[in-house]
Amino acid sequence: MRIIYLALYSLLYNQLAWAYDGVSWVVSLGRWDSWRRAALPFVRGERVLEVGFGTGALLPNLQSGRRRVYGLEPSAAMQRISARKLGQGGRLLPRLQGTAQQLPFADRAFDTIVTTFPASFILDKNAHREFARCLRTGGRLIVVDVTLTSQHPLLRFLFHLLFPSPPGAPEQLDNAFQAAKLKKSEHLIGEGALRPLVVVAEKQGRA
Repeated sequence: MRIIYLALYSLLYNQLAWAYDGVSWVVSLGRWDSWRRAALPFVRGERVLEVGFGTGALLPNLQSGRRRVYGLEPSAAMQRISARKLGQGGRLLPRLQGTAQQLPFADRAFDTIVTTFPASFILDKNAHREFARCLRTGGRLIVVDVTLTSQHPLLRFLFHLLFPSPPGAPEQLDNAFQAAKLKKSEHLIGEGALRPLVVVAEKQGRA
């Protein structure tokens, strides 16, 4: 099942990128954008990076006051869609094509790094080492995902069908945080059985 999911995911980020927003709306019952925006209250500082920005929907929301927002996305198809959407809104945001495992930014460049509903890179220790390298001391990585709080068998079946994760994913994520010296806290947002989970992981160590 996960192999099929990964194949569909790849198509949705490349050949079928035009359908991404619609598919996300359907699987979330129209709540995808509000789930994504759950990251906003946790953003700190004036320099912010969104990793894996997809169609660019969150990038304008991250802008506030003097804040400088940057985006990183590996998919060329998503880059084209986001460029068109941001251009229509008159937004000029620096966007680079690249991967989380090799961030094209200087050490301690950002106060906050955001990633919402991330791909498999979020379990890669190399990605977290890059996050830690590019964060200032005390800076934070914000990860938004969706979680199911109900134990109802049918709901759990549907949830794992729509949002599958590899075995041991929570432990892998914790290990990646620890290896990068990122101290995490978890925040369950809103009401209902299906809602966003915001993980905030702060960079430890001396300034």
